[in-house]
Amino acid sequence: MKKCHCSLHIQAIYDKMLIYGKEEIFRLIMEKLLELKGTNGTIIAYDDRVIIKRKGFTAYATQRGFTGDRTFFYQDLNAVEYKKPSMVANGYMKFVLAGTFDTKATTGLYGGTKQRSSMGDQNTVILRAFRKEVPKLSEELYNLIIDNMSKAKNTTTTVVQSASNLDELKKLAELRDSGIISQEEFENQKLKLLV
Repeated sequence: MKKCHCSLHIQAIYDKMLIYGKEEIFRLIMEKLLELKGTNGTIIAYDDRVIIKRKGFTAYATQRGFTGDRTFFYQDLNAVEYKKPSMVANGYMKFVLAGTFDTKATTGLYGGTKQRSSMGDQNTVILRAFRKEVPKLSEELYNLIIDNMSKAKNTTTTVVQSASNLDELKKLAELRDSGIISQEEFENQKLKLLV
């Protein structure tokens, strides 16, 4: 497979383009997998990322003005905090990244004063269960995000390990070419690396 000299995210897109073709990969990248509207934003899950869209008066008031959309690539997320909403109490979904200032996500009954700090956190969306489908949909969204995070982390590990093996193979070839190791030793080491 061809290798482009770019970030791991762009490399993953490039690899998919080679496998699926340009039109199919564009569709995969742009297609929404799941969308959930919360009190202070809407969470939209895609194949490679999650976006928090901020629209409306509540989003404007809680974010101290329009802050724009927040995009989180699955490979960059460290964790997702989640509390399932119920008819009695609000829930939330919070995206945790390395190096971000952590605020304690809290929710109260029907949006009491406890949740004001959570509403203002740019990485948190408050979820209310005024409609029956919201708890089920929020659980589905959470599971989808966790699955995609796991896939993204595994893909990153595979790419790094593959690059490491290729570097090792290159060094072995240099040792063989300079006469330090024999062709037989090179073949044995090569088999170990490729298996």
